[in-house]
Amino acid sequence: MDKSDILQFIGTYIIPLVSAAVGWIAGSRKRRNDFLKDLQASIDLLSSENRRLLADITAVNAEIVAVRKENEELKASVDRLCSENSQLQEEVRQLREQIKRP
Repeated sequence: MDKSDILQFIGTYIIPLVSAAVGWIAGSRKRRNDFLKDLQASIDLLSSENRRLLADITAVNAEIVAVRKENEELKASVDRLCSENSQLQEEVRQLREQIKRP
């Protein structure tokens, strides 16, 4: 083999093989970095969505507490009105009896 054959072999096979290996190594690092950036972006998105949902849940829980309190107050009011209604019914019954007695 003479010198030109060796140079042709290096130019044809060795240089493309070395540059492909270097490109693959550099590309794999970039792919890993891009993958990590994508994962971090997904984590950030999920974290912000989680914060929003947690704020919504907290607001809804506060509203539920207020509605339960109002419900208890309304139940107490209904019980009081039922008691007053019973008393008034008894008074009406007594008054009807008095009217019938003349």
